[in-house]
Amino acid sequence: MTHNELVSILAKGETATVEFSSIANIESAAKSVCAFLNTSGGRLFLGVDDKGRILGIQNAMELVPSLHSELSSRISPRSAWTIDPISSPSGDVLLVEVPSGQDKPYVAMGAIYLRRRKHTVAANRDEISDLIQKRTESSHRWERQLALGADRLDLDDELVRETMAKATEAQRWKGIRDDIDGFLNDLGLAEEGKITNACLLLYGNTPSRVLPQARVRLLVLPGGKTADRYAVDRLFEASLLRIAKELPEALNLYIGGVESRFTAQDWVRSDKPLYPAAALREGLMNALIHRDYDSNAAITISIDPVSLKISNPGSLPDQLKPADLKRDHLSIPRNPDVAHVCFLHGLIEKIGRGTQRILTDCQELDLPQPKWQTSKHETNLTFFTRRGPDARSSEELNDRQKKILALLEQRGQLSSTEIVAALGAGVTDRTIRTDLQTLQDQGLLRRKGKGRATVLLPVKNA
Repeated sequence: MTHNELVSILAKGETATVEFSSIANIESAAKSVCAFLNTSGGRLFLGVDDKGRILGIQNAMELVPSLHSELSSRISPRSAWTIDPISSPSGDVLLVEVPSGQDKPYVAMGAIYLRRRKHTVAANRDEISDLIQKRTESSHRWERQLALGADRLDLDDELVRETMAKATEAQRWKGIRDDIDGFLNDLGLAEEGKITNACLLLYGNTPSRVLPQARVRLLVLPGGKTADRYAVDRLFEASLLRIAKELPEALNLYIGGVESRFTAQDWVRSDKPLYPAAALREGLMNALIHRDYDSNAAITISIDPVSLKISNPGSLPDQLKPADLKRDHLSIPRNPDVAHVCFLHGLIEKIGRGTQRILTDCQELDLPQPKWQTSKHETNLTFFTRRGPDARSSEELNDRQKKILALLEQRGQLSSTEIVAALGAGVTDRTIRTDLQTLQDQGLLRRKGKGRATVLLPVKNA
């Protein structure tokens, strides 16, 4: 989170999903985290007073490991949430970001807490009963079901030890060094010698033997989407943690190299990668973690000359639309057990986040904006190369939007006021704002500057 994003959130004050605390008090913070877990998730800002003014926390970075450990020891059952320092000219702030928990009710120091409007309060009898009912419902989710046809001997113990070592080093797990069964039980991945679907998916030697949805398919289509043959059709059938390592290496092989260009203004060659590696990795991890594992379909990665598409089974959560992924939003992990292990293993920095980072990485390489699409059965993330508007979007533009693009191509950059003036009478500011947002969503233009100084530029000049 940037300083500007922090200021924007603080300016709105405390809400059901935002709380301020001027100091890093462990017991008070534990109650707030517990309340967010039991409700809709939220953010606790430490080092901010109740008016939203930044006071700062001394030695914020150094406090993170111990604060995470102390809070974890006071909240049960275990859950996935993150603590991050945010630098500010007024002082460093600690952000505790908490998704809505899947194993309600959560207890902090012997009591159950909820968010009621902008307050953290102890739950009453009826609210506790409702939370227990939700706990019963969550126990039936796919990742918590027992892996039929598999047992403890089907796991890669070395891989489990690797997660244990990383979690211990980061002070996110405290247990006996070689107690693998204790670790799996502690994370809800095993019980009485039996392992869950999530456990087999994450650590299985050959999980696809029992779980066909563990597979990932990689397709390379050299002739484009209408080609009748694949140059590569490859299946990955290892555990999720192994696949998370193998896929980036495979993508480097099939899309490696750079795109070299000369411009009319500068005869010096410009070399840039076709796609940002960090953004691809983030997109792949999102697919692996958030897909619908009730479906037996595989995640598919399709590469053609102008795009790379990651398709994973399942729609976005009901609370999210594709447009929400492009702006600040709360985490809604579909598979919290899988997400938690990936977090402990160091594969993700935040639970259910990273879509804004994808946008920034593409923007920094002057690439068209990536596109999310969702339907009842599938969610797609498509990255595009620099090969013209046809590679950026298949959506049709209206005549007014085409004229805006032509004006930008001709003049290099324009303000929204100048665009309104150029289009003439009969076009409202609201219509232009809608058109500009559509063009930006399709990766055809970008904004530069802030406030009244904002100008619009075509992507190739951005």
